[in-house]
Amino acid sequence: MVRRVVLLLLGVVLATLLLSTVALAWTPQDIYDDFATNGRLTRDYTDAELNAYLNDATVAAYANQSVKDRLDDAVMQLINRDTFPFTGFQIMIAVIVVVVLIGGGLALRLLTRPRKPSQGS
Repeated sequence: MVRRVVLLLLGVVLATLLLSTVALAWTPQDIYDDFATNGRLTRDYTDAELNAYLNDATVAAYANQSVKDRLDDAVMQLINRDTFPFTGFQIMIAVIVVVVLIGGGLALRLLTRPRKPSQGS
C-alpha cells in the first residue's frame, strides 16, 4: 500500500514537472521588457517566441514606439530565414511531370498497339 502511494506521488511530481515546462516560455511582454532594460536582447528566444512578439497586439498598442521600432528590427534580424516563400514553382514542376508521364504513357499505348493482319495474305 505504501509503495503504491509513493509511486503515485512520484508520478504526480513527474507529471507536474513535465507540464510546467510549458510555463517557462517567454511571453511577448517578457521579450519587450528584456530589450527595454538595456537596448538589446540578453536571452535566447525561439523563432516561435519572436514571431509571437511580432504578432502581439498588446505590446503593439501599449509599448513605447521608439523602443518597439528598434526591437522589431532586432527581432526581424534574429528570425530564422532558412525557408523561401511559396512561389508556386514546386506545383509547376509537379504539373509538368504529370503531363509528361501521362503524355508518354498515351504515346506508348498508341505506338505499341498490335497491328491487325492484312486480309490479302
